[in-house]
Amino acid sequence: MKASVVVDALTVCGSNGQKLFEPTSFSVAAGKVTALTGPSGSGKTTLMRALLGHLPAGARRSAGSVVVAGQDVFALNHVELQRFRRENIAYVGQDPGSALHPLMRVRALLNEVRHPAAAVAETLGLVGLSDEHLRRRPGELSGGQQRRVALARALVRHTGILILDEPLAGLHGALRTEIARLLADIAAQGATAIVLSGHDTATIHAIADDVVELAAVHGASNSARPNGAIASIVATAPGLPFGRELDTGGSASEPSEGHGAVAVRSRTVESAAEPVLRARNIGASIDGHEVLADIDFVLPGGAALAIAGASGAGKTTLARVIAGLHREATGSLELRGASIPIGLGRRAGHGRNGIQLVTQNPRSALNPRRTVAQTLGRPLRRIGGVSKRRLAQRITDLLGSVELASDLATRYPHELSGGQRQRVALARALAAEPAVLVCDEITSALDRNTAVSIMTLLDRIRAEHDTGLLVITHDMTLVTGHCAQLVVLDHGRIVESGSATAVLTRPTHTATWELLG
Repeated sequence: MKASVVVDALTVCGSNGQKLFEPTSFSVAAGKVTALTGPSGSGKTTLMRALLGHLPAGARRSAGSVVVAGQDVFALNHVELQRFRRENIAYVGQDPGSALHPLMRVRALLNEVRHPAAAVAETLGLVGLSDEHLRRRPGELSGGQQRRVALARALVRHTGILILDEPLAGLHGALRTEIARLLADIAAQGATAIVLSGHDTATIHAIADDVVELAAVHGASNSARPNGAIASIVATAPGLPFGRELDTGGSASEPSEGHGAVAVRSRTVESAAEPVLRARNIGASIDGHEVLADIDFVLPGGAALAIAGASGAGKTTLARVIAGLHREATGSLELRGASIPIGLGRRAGHGRNGIQLVTQNPRSALNPRRTVAQTLGRPLRRIGGVSKRRLAQRITDLLGSVELASDLATRYPHELSGGQRQRVALARALAAEPAVLVCDEITSALDRNTAVSIMTLLDRIRAEHDTGLLVITHDMTLVTGHCAQLVVLDHGRIVESGSATAVLTRPTHTATWELLG
């Protein structure tokens, strides 16, 4: 079978001449799925950008070739490359929300690029969204919903090649399985070659015919999977993540660590401290449509409270309400016993020792034209009141507090790995010395080791500074490892709450079961 994508001994170097990954070779034929895996910073996104003939700023191809649909992409000029990509390749980046025009509704975003034979509503249904979402703008969608709209935009183009950077990030277990099945089904039809990346290795390996594993700077290996792997694995356990066997021997109160189950570990109850944040009767609307209602919780100082739920449950909207960034919000908030404004633009004077939000997409949250030093210097001066004389040392100290080297201060966001960008975004939030840190899916696009290191860092920060941590997530492993209390949202309402151990070992609501997979 003729390959749609052929990468031969490709090497890409950064602006300093250092290799971003070792010489890498692989090919992808129509009807096949090739997965790129590896830790954050191993070059997955750069390699995918090479398939587009469009490397990140400062990067250059130093050796090798990339042939896509019979064309050497690096031999095309700018105009030719644009036309070629439009006709042959659909690409969804790691931060798809930034590629969606903020003023266009979903229907217009899909109609803008769709192939005449594509059905917009049907394609939206394939990615788990309803006709109701056609009327919304990107800012009215959760991060997971934005990712699915971007995927739908790629699918309605009916191109022969799909390149998807982290298509499963930010999705809860059941939905992640559905999207993976969809991609497997598209490949099985035989007309489309799919290249994707991801950190959910169990799911990624299950749908991939070939896996290219990249190691940061040191090398890449290519391991082929047997023909027919997709069909056999898809049939293994319908309704469960790929490759998991149905385990009928356990109960809800006795979770097993085998077959990908979440192991619930008892954690010290952290509710003895005085409340640093109290939320009462929080509600929110988008264009008059209610998306949150009757949300109440208490966050003690130095504690971690998880807000969990499926994509679209209202987690990100709640995070924005807590941070004072949502216009149509109701209810009341108390910070260290004092009432604070809840609406958009009403938090002047509450910057220092207040509430800071770290979003799920640091690439879009960091100004690409500012160095790390400029990014951190701004809040240090404006909120922290740090003098110019002390600024450089404070930036170094701040980088050290999130376990980053001081020489990263001169770099721009595109010169950092995903994990490094997330740490910079965290450092920027810490510059304001917040009483409460709201972390919205900050580990969803990171490999497991990097995610664990970020959460361990947050554990240290809250212990040292008595900072309240509000963790917005769908990752139950993260919850059981780092949060004592858990609130589960479904369709904008609390459906379960209490000790994380109790909720996860004795779930009573369907939404919690779906999060557990």
